[in-house]
Amino acid sequence: VMAAFWAMQAALPELEKRGTGRVINLCSLNGVNAHMYSVQYNAAKEALRTLTRTAAREWAPRQVCCNVICPGAQSEAYRRVAEANPEMAAAMAEANPMGRVGDPLDDIGPVAAFLAGDASRYLTGNTLYVDGGSHINGVQWAPSVD
Repeated sequence: VMAAFWAMQAALPELEKRGTGRVINLCSLNGVNAHMYSVQYNAAKEALRTLTRTAAREWAPRQVCCNVICPGAQSEAYRRVAEANPEMAAAMAEANPMGRVGDPLDDIGPVAAFLAGDASRYLTGNTLYVDGGSHINGVQWAPSVD
């Protein structure tokens, strides 16, 4: 969270000079859904969501929009876990209302491009759950840790 904080602080003078700007931070459904066994990660991502919302409120008069994407996508880490645990990966995909895990380029990328463009110039302080609906009831993820 501190790296994002420092980057946002460093970018603000340039965004102010331009009279507009966008901040797009990537957070996680882990914190939103309180997934087990990842408290440090969850806390950091939720802190980043709060940082983004606070910046959105403070920077709105400067026409700087700050939003968060919580993606549900096949990251490299997800692919490694899925390869090692194919049954768990299949269950996770099945639990998703759309029946699949998203693609970073085809599903998440276009949302980020939208947030970066002029069409989103009045959208700030929001969390966009780009996850095929996983956040609706929370994906039930309770791995057995022996």
